[in-house]
Amino acid sequence: MRDDAGITLVEALVVMVLSTLLMSITVTFFVNVSQHTIRAEGLRRSTADASNIMNVVSTSIRAAVRNAVATSPNPDPAIVAGSTTSVTVITYTDAGPSFETPLRLRYRVDGEGRMIEDQWQASVVNGYAVFPSMTTAPNSTRVLGNVVVNTSGEPLFRYYSVTGSQLGTGGTLSSSERAAVTTVRFNVRVRASNSHEVVVLDNTIGMPNMNLGLTGGE
Repeated sequence: MRDDAGITLVEALVVMVLSTLLMSITVTFFVNVSQHTIRAEGLRRSTADASNIMNVVSTSIRAAVRNAVATSPNPDPAIVAGSTTSVTVITYTDAGPSFETPLRLRYRVDGEGRMIEDQWQASVVNGYAVFPSMTTAPNSTRVLGNVVVNTSGEPLFRYYSVTGSQLGTGGTLSSSERAAVTTVRFNVRVRASNSHEVVVLDNTIGMPNMNLGLTGGE
């Protein structure tokens, strides 16, 4: 009798088709899972950078104070300089029992898209905090996060008076506008390094200490 052991051509074709289909499903599943994992990790990194930037900048602006000077009954504005891309404040951001002198902090984006904090320390002269000129190199500089991807039409900083009127619409705060700022809106768009995910955080920050130390008619 003839031996009928083995498989037919039709059976082999069916196995090949089923194997190809199963492999296709497996590859598609693997690719989808990999892409989801990459997006999730990118979103996590972007969120971490954006949150750190927002927390540090918001805390410093909220703790901003006018700086008393020896030559005037009224202190200097808390906002030392302000534009759509950078802000410099006098602040007690690290205020505490052992922290009696304010800091001058500047927040800006460098050429690599990193959010930078520059810090100047004051010298105490006859009881007053005296800061060096703005052209003096900062005492310290640190990177808060990257990469900030705001476009020119998406300002990082907007400034408002106590009545809600926007100040510095020309791009830079004037001396009188700096003294009138009571609220800063900070809108930051962040895409972390090696990530394609952009995280947008928008916060309107009140400055509750603006009336401290005023003795004149401001």
